[in-house]
Amino acid sequence: MSAKSVSPHKYSLKWRLVLSITVGFILIWAAAFAWLYFSLERKMTQTLDERLSASAHMVGRLLSQIPATQLSNAVQPAVSELNQHNLIACEVSLYSSDLVLSSTIVARTKGAPSALSSRVEGFSTWTDNGIVWRSYTLKREPLQVVTAEKMQLRNELLAEILKSILLPLLLTLLFCVALVWWVIKKEFTPIEQTTQLLKLHKDQPERELDYIHQLDHSQIPLELQSFIEHIADLVLRLQRSLENEKNFSAFAAHELRSPLTAIKLNVQLSQMMAQQSLDAATGAIPQAVMACLDEAERSIHRYQQLLEQLLLLSKTDHQLDATADHAQLPLAQISVVIEQVIAQLKPLYPQIDQMLVVNWDSLSSLQLPEHTLQMVLLNIIENSLKHAQSQKPIQVWQQQAELIIEDFGVGMQAQDLGLAKQRFWRKSAQSHGYGLGLALSESLLAKNGYQLQLALKDTAGLMVKILPVRK
Repeated sequence: MSAKSVSPHKYSLKWRLVLSITVGFILIWAAAFAWLYFSLERKMTQTLDERLSASAHMVGRLLSQIPATQLSNAVQPAVSELNQHNLIACEVSLYSSDLVLSSTIVARTKGAPSALSSRVEGFSTWTDNGIVWRSYTLKREPLQVVTAEKMQLRNELLAEILKSILLPLLLTLLFCVALVWWVIKKEFTPIEQTTQLLKLHKDQPERELDYIHQLDHSQIPLELQSFIEHIADLVLRLQRSLENEKNFSAFAAHELRSPLTAIKLNVQLSQMMAQQSLDAATGAIPQAVMACLDEAERSIHRYQQLLEQLLLLSKTDHQLDATADHAQLPLAQISVVIEQVIAQLKPLYPQIDQMLVVNWDSLSSLQLPEHTLQMVLLNIIENSLKHAQSQKPIQVWQQQAELIIEDFGVGMQAQDLGLAKQRFWRKSAQSHGYGLGLALSESLLAKNGYQLQLALKDTAGLMVKILPVRK
């Protein structure tokens, strides 16, 4: 009997691959972008610092060739040319013995900060009125040249460069993800097609197995070929095993049925002969002989019933898990089936009309094959008749889609409810029967979308319900 197991953690291998590769790409791109950012910032700072230094040295060289008396007239044009685009602020002053004379600032660009003259020689970063500046100071006695640049301009330039780099990176990342998705989807196509075809043939095991063996392995990845081959071999061995079991059950049933029939016939002939051979002294059939023959007939009946149940249980196990469409099942008229069951049980239970009370008005139909419902009711009612041990009759009625069989006997222990539907389970070793009735009934009902429910009553007895499986 097949078993279905559903993993609580389902995932798609295809989506997991795409997600893993995408996350990998993002991490690599992020690391590359971080490295590019720090490298670009360092290079740009170095380049712009060199520009500040070159500007200061250029002004210094120009002014060093001019006599001191003419500096005032010559400095301003050079400084103004340096600040043509308002990018670099510049200040030129005269100093002596490393002391800056406050009255000797020769020239200053427009918008330059007032603290330029107090900068130390070389590069420095400082703040003036909330604005961060980067400056370079060149001292060539008697001249001091200070060039400065706003850090905000540098940051804006860096941001523009990074934007121009980031956009292509993002587009490339999206393209790579799309390419990865397309490649994975293309590579998974044969597997998905195989899965879909196997789903189409799931109700036809032989065609499904043939399809697995006829798969074109060139279309399947090498890593999966061995797995599929082993699965196909396993399914083939399982099918052969089930077929052998089915054949054995059918053969055994056939071989056992014949001798049982012969024994039953001989017992019946013996009964007839015993009736014809009256006791010479009493003129009646010896009671011991008839008792033995009756007991033999009952034993044969039980063995025949066991054989039929085993055969039916074997056939049920080899069928599909459940009927695909319960709406297509025939309707079984419950009243007709119960009448057939009563007729079958009457030879064994002559007082069954008093032992069984049926609410005929409540009965309608169940969406079950008639022979299935008959076998199920036969097992349940016979079990109740055997084990109830009560003077109160067994009640049978229908409530909506549920068929209920209730007895008022000794019932069973709560821990036995879970065992009652197991194969070959009996309440005690002295119990009649073989423990197959409820197991067979549950199996037959499950194949048709129904279930068997046992419940203890508050007072005494047992309630058995036949009801549809809730989806």
